[in-house]
Amino acid sequence: MITDGYLREMAAFNRWQNDTVYGLCDDIGDAARNEDRGLFFGSIHRTLDHICMVHRALVLYLDNSVPPPTGYGDVIWPDWEELKAVRLSQDEALADVADRWSSEWLAEEIEVNSPRMPEPRVMPRWILAVQIFNHQTHHRSQVTAALHAMGISYGPTDIPYRPGSGYFVD
Repeated sequence: MITDGYLREMAAFNRWQNDTVYGLCDDIGDAARNEDRGLFFGSIHRTLDHICMVHRALVLYLDNSVPPPTGYGDVIWPDWEELKAVRLSQDEALADVADRWSSEWLAEEIEVNSPRMPEPRVMPRWILAVQIFNHQTHHRSQVTAALHAMGISYGPTDIPYRPGSGYFVD
């Protein structure tokens, strides 16, 4: 089981990493963001779009809702400025709920009815909360690898190095 401290730390870490990657991707421009770089979803933009689409789906599942139907590789937010706004909104909402999701609520079992599964699955909410962060870290690493291949230094990605954390940096 996860704690509210875990949620707050991961929400802050997630925001820091997203701010970094979106800032760097702002600098490279649309052509570079949309170039097929051999990533799982092809381009940097498509990968970042996928992260936001899955984030939206996981949050809806947590609230016992079903996300809108999408194809696995669909681009939901083709406009860069709109995608950035969605990411920022999701990060702000995640920081907010990190203070509101109680241990009891996270421990409750819910039924997840995903079109990607043949039948509904039952699991505690905390599994999906952890998956929000795990999924973003997984795909963000693909983007950072692409940036590295472009000769762009991404900087630290370790949780204790998050600015303001007070762990390894202040």
